[in-house]
Amino acid sequence: MKMQLLKEYDSLEKIMEYLKGQMDYDISIEADQWITDGSLMLTIGKKCIIVKKSATAGAKIELLESSIIDIHPVTPHKFLDRALMRGILAMIVNSIISSSQVAVAQEVNNLLTEIEVK
Repeated sequence: MKMQLLKEYDSLEKIMEYLKGQMDYDISIEADQWITDGSLMLTIGKKCIIVKKSATAGAKIELLESSIIDIHPVTPHKFLDRALMRGILAMIVNSIISSSQVAVAQEVNNLLTEIEVK
């Protein structure tokens, strides 16, 4: 879910502060270790915002350019995220928890529409 935010929200820190005032989830800036673009490659040094509702339900916010973000549903717990990338059992578990991840990402998206360029 890509969107362009108002110019005031041109950094991860400013976006995180806005979200912390809007929701009670655990929100932090972390090194991006979640592969969400299908490339199977991580960019060293890249940071993202992680919104964590639980160990299995969360969202990742990437800052693509100044004030342009992309929101992805993710498993916030790094060990679980890696474990859910392999095997049949992982596919079954992932299919069960993916709806809660999408719900968190949609909730974040809905909150950020308040500061989206219209």
